[in-house]
Amino acid sequence: DDEYYSKLISDKTSPCLNRCTQSSTAPGSTFKMVTAAAGLTEGVVSNSDRINCKGIYDTIPLSPKCSVYPGRHGRINITKALEVSCNIFFFEVGHRLGTRSDGTYDEEYGLKRLGKYAAMFGLDKTSGIELDENAPHISNQDVVRSAIGQGNNSYTPAQLSRYVTTIANSGTCYDLSILDKQTDSEGKTVKKYKKSVCNEVELDSSVWNQIHEGMYQVVHGEAHGSIFKSLHTEVAGKTGTAEEDKTRAAHALFVSYAPYENPEISV
Repeated sequence: DDEYYSKLISDKTSPCLNRCTQSSTAPGSTFKMVTAAAGLTEGVVSNSDRINCKGIYDTIPLSPKCSVYPGRHGRINITKALEVSCNIFFFEVGHRLGTRSDGTYDEEYGLKRLGKYAAMFGLDKTSGIELDENAPHISNQDVVRSAIGQGNNSYTPAQLSRYVTTIANSGTCYDLSILDKQTDSEGKTVKKYKKSVCNEVELDSSVWNQIHEGMYQVVHGEAHGSIFKSLHTEVAGKTGTAEEDKTRAAHALFVSYAPYENPEISV
């Protein structure tokens, strides 16, 4: 049906696109767990630190704002910053990652440090799923904005799924797979597919605890608790809203895992 096909391929919602593997997107605030891991492990922030969110980050030119601007979050720690998704907190962590020990600010230095942790979570390569997949891109511009999943960070939902799965199990980054086995025409198994580990993310247990707690509070805190209260399992997650380009509206993302104490599924 030529008319119907023409309608499909001209539809701006791209209904023929396999979004799981071919829809690359800025991760927005769903990236903040990478920044938390980098900041805590590199020692530029600790859970006892309180960063003051004034609603606007005036440390750099063209001062970026928090999502609650003209409101403010005040002085908060890293788990609270994850819960309320405070941009100012993570702008500051990004800036600290770009600040050398002598006090000089080096954008490339910060991007390299942040990118190292993104790669640890598998965001530097395709997810392993046995389908054509867009290549990921770890941001190489603007470490302050990259710290909240902007810059030019770009990943498919499959790649974000592997990332949040790695968080859920505290460090084992698996290649995703949709294949169990191959059989011949008579049903005899020719090949069995086994799980494959892409990387082991070795972080201090206190770092994992702070990330997990922050993601738990995203779902169970004041902001979103009412949405999930009817579920019969405890969920941890992270919201994200990202700007892609001037031709598209900002889009919303949500990554999660459950059950919280003994995860079996990521979304």
